[in-house]
Amino acid sequence: MAQLPDAVKKAITKQDVFPVATSNQDCIPNVVYIAYLKVLDNQTVLIADNYLEKTRDNILSNGKIAFAVRDEEKGSFQIKGTAERLTEGDMFDEIQKWVKDELPKVAAVVMHVEEIYNGAERIC
Repeated sequence: MAQLPDAVKKAITKQDVFPVATSNQDCIPNVVYIAYLKVLDNQTVLIADNYLEKTRDNILSNGKIAFAVRDEEKGSFQIKGTAERLTEGDMFDEIQKWVKDELPKVAAVVMHVEEIYNGAERIC
């Protein structure tokens, strides 16, 4: 598994909304903006499932996921990996605490980072 560099983790903490991409079994892409995304550790990202529909179906279908983040100094990063959807356990409990009360807290999406790109260049 790839390790998130400090520059990527720092960029994630500065960004408010993230374009997150998945695809279905027929390779039809889906991109959605997600506000609740944070780094858990060097190899894991947590995403809250509030209103996901196609994204949820795609994760359950094949698990492939990617998101982009932009840093003013370092440029853009693309993070790719595999996701699992959890409706119980520690990560689900974390979503319950983290997400605003007025929003749905359907599931935790745990992304395991596999590849990281800075622009077109693979860095991990």
